Amino acid sequence: MVELALIAGANVVFSKPTTKFSNFNVLVAFVVCTSNKSLLLISVTSGICLILNDGTKPLDVEYTDVINNTTNLGVCKSKNILLKHLLGSGCEYIFIVEDDMVFKDNAFKAYINAYLKTGIHHMMFGYHGPANKAGISKGKPKPRKVIDYGDLKIALNHHCVGAVCFYTKESLSTCGLLDEEFDKNNFEHVEHSYRLAKAGYSTPYWWWSDLADSCDYIQEQACSEDNSSIRRGDNWQQKIMDSAEIFKTKHGYLPAWQGCVPDTSLDDVIEILKKFKK
Repeated sequence: MVELALIAGANVVFSKPTTKFSNFNVLVAFVVCTSNKSLLLISVTSGICLILNDGTKPLDVEYTDVINNTTNLGVCKSKNILLKHLLGSGCEYIFIVEDDMVFKDNAFKAYINAYLKTGIHHMMFGYHGPANKAGISKGKPKPRKVIDYGDLKIALNHHCVGAVCFYTKESLSTCGLLDEEFDKNNFEHVEHSYRLAKAGYSTPYWWWSDLADSCDYIQEQACSEDNSSIRRGDNWQQKIMDSAEIFKTKHGYLPAWQGCVPDTSLDDVIEILKKFKK
C-alpha cells in the first residue's frame, strides 16, 4: 500500500472532501504558521490528519493530532519537522501546501499520475500570485512551453512558485530537506527546487513543471498575496536580499535579477524530459 502525504497551511480549503484513492493510503498533514488564522479545512475522509501549529496559541482540533511549536520557528523549520515525520512514516508522495489555496477533488491524484507518466519527481502549482500569468490583470496562465504526452500535458513555467509543491520520497531522501539557513520563508523553496533539478529530479531552473490544467484542480483564495504574513513582516525586503546572497553562496548565482541562474535551451529541456520518461 502506497502512502500519500500532504502538508498544508491553516487556511487551505477543499471544495469537496478528499477522496480515498483505490491504491493510495492517504496521510495528510497541515502546517499552521500563525495563530491568528482560522482552521478552515474540516473535511478529510481518509487517512491521518496531522497539524503543525507554528503560532503562539496552542491549537486543539478534535479530529486530528496537533504538534504545537513552543516558539514560532517559521515556515522552513516547521515544514522540515513534518517532512521528517512523514518520511519516517514511509510516505511515497508528499505535497507541501501553503495556507491560501483552494483544492478541488482529485487534485493530488492528478499530480501523482503525472509523475507516473512523466518521471518528474518534483512539480509545483505555477499560478499562485501574478507569476507565470498573462494579461493586464495577470489572470491567465502563460507557461513558457506545454509538453504533450498524449493523454497528459505538462506546463513549463518561468517562475518558481512554492505555494503547492509535489515531491516523491526518493527525491527528498536523496536531496534532503529545506535549508534552514534561509530566514523564515525567503527563497528556501526555490533553493530546494533548484537542488532537486540539479540532481535530476525536476526540470531545469526557469522551466518549472506543472500540470497544464492545474487551475482546474487548484485555485488561490482571494487577496491571498495581499494577506501574506511574510510581506507584513519587518524588513521583509532586506530579508529577501539576505536570502538571495545565501543562495548565491551555495550555487554561484543569484535566484533572480542580474547574475542569476543561467537559462537552459528548450532543446536541452526536451532531452531532459525524455530521460525522465525512460
